[in-house]
Amino acid sequence: MLPTEFSLSGVYLPGGVLLLLLLLPVFAVTDRLLLRSGAYAWLWHPSLFRMAMFLCIYCISYVLLLG
Repeated sequence: MLPTEFSLSGVYLPGGVLLLLLLLPVFAVTDRLLLRSGAYAWLWHPSLFRMAMFLCIYCISYVLLLG
């Protein structure tokens, strides 16, 4: 369970920021696998798909871990 907020040099940040940093490697691995498999060749706009994929991963993780 992630904290709802944490202190970084006296500045309180929401737990979602920590989750964002923890999910960057997960997104990088997923993105690399899709790139190597050639899935991006079938997409109209790969950068929009990447952004949507990251938002989906982040939102699902946020709901599951932080409630």
